[in-house]
Amino acid sequence: MWKESEALELKSSFAEWREIVVSLAAFSNKSGGTVIVGLNDDGEPTGLLVGGTTLEDIANKVRQHTDPVLYPSINVKTHGPGEIVEITVPASDNKPVFAFDRAYIRVGRANQKMSNEAVRSLIKRYAMPAFDEQEMPVKATAVAWDTMLLEQFGVPAKDPLAALKKQGLIKASRPLNATYLCFCREPQRSPNAIVKVARFKGRDMAVFIDMKDINTSIVRAVDEVIDFIKRHTGMAVEISGKARRSERWEYPLEALREAVVNAVVHRDYTDPGTVQIRIFDDRLEVWSPGLLPKELSVKHLPRESRSIPRNRTIARIFHALHLIESWGSGFQRIVDACERNANPAPLFEEKAGAFVITVLPQKKGGVTGGVTGGVTGGVTGGVTGGVNRLLSFIQDNPGKRTVEIAKALGVPSKTLEKWLDRLKKERRVEFKGAPKTGGYFVKE
Repeated sequence: MWKESEALELKSSFAEWREIVVSLAAFSNKSGGTVIVGLNDDGEPTGLLVGGTTLEDIANKVRQHTDPVLYPSINVKTHGPGEIVEITVPASDNKPVFAFDRAYIRVGRANQKMSNEAVRSLIKRYAMPAFDEQEMPVKATAVAWDTMLLEQFGVPAKDPLAALKKQGLIKASRPLNATYLCFCREPQRSPNAIVKVARFKGRDMAVFIDMKDINTSIVRAVDEVIDFIKRHTGMAVEISGKARRSERWEYPLEALREAVVNAVVHRDYTDPGTVQIRIFDDRLEVWSPGLLPKELSVKHLPRESRSIPRNRTIARIFHALHLIESWGSGFQRIVDACERNANPAPLFEEKAGAFVITVLPQKKGGVTGGVTGGVTGGVTGGVTGGVNRLLSFIQDNPGKRTVEIAKALGVPSKTLEKWLDRLKKERRVEFKGAPKTGGYFVKE
């Protein structure tokens, strides 16, 4: 039989979600504790049945209404005629934790509002710098630094660590988390800094076509993500008689770069999750662990947005590297880039404790409409994926043979042959010259 205590609270249902959030905050300000949902005050089961999105909903409510954000452990168990849900939080390392802008603490079986004096005392005792301003538990001399990137940042190659120390990016002998994440070659000590990218077959995550874990500095990761996206999305090539051809991607690269930069710069690095880029047949999603600051609302983006950087030092580094133009305008730039590229307006959402930007393919008649017409007058529609890359390569490198093309594009010969067969059937390319010395050309 369960009884409420200084570490246990009983709730009949999730209709009492506000009280659940308050209890979890109160537990975190004391010694930790558990809320059991599905039991009445006497510890008897209420016949609770957990719906499909119930656990996600309560997790989101806890994250949205606690500051610093709580990430409780949630477990479902069968009990009596129904189920019970155990929601547990440990004692917080960053007290006080607020719920609905108030601080509570568990005293006996009750949640009590903390006095202003008690709040000030906890703030003074547990005050911690932001994650990116904390020191790494490793000496700077033991880190493999990206010297080329440091030079771009303006750090001289002669004595980079002294220069970083002078800028406050190394304290004593240890780098800040921001310094480590931005300039190390491989962030092995921060596994959640890995960026995951994947191309799925269809509209869900059931089948992978390709995937990659990008384990490099978060600055380098941005370019690697864009390269992966370019390999797995379509592009139209317009030939207008100018010296250079015009490329138009299925998804606007400017918007995607902004979304990826936003994800790696402003994510919550205390969350164990990773930044994820998910490419489906009908959309591209950028997932960033952590919710928006409580001062911002997804409903009002990008119309009402301002700079509230979670990681100010990381943001400063990206700004110095010219990867952030101005803080607070990124969302509007994503919207504008989609509009210029004839894509629908992007979606800004909060899901499962993450901030998600979804970019949709071009509207009908764009790249995803397929190749229409011929190369003369321009490739006006577009081809998808690898076939598109192949056509672009042949345009830039006329006369190359199959072996040379396969090596340059990094694809198997059989795959390349299938792509070539498609382009030849559509009369886009042709083979010219002798069998042993000839190569492929765009058909005029």
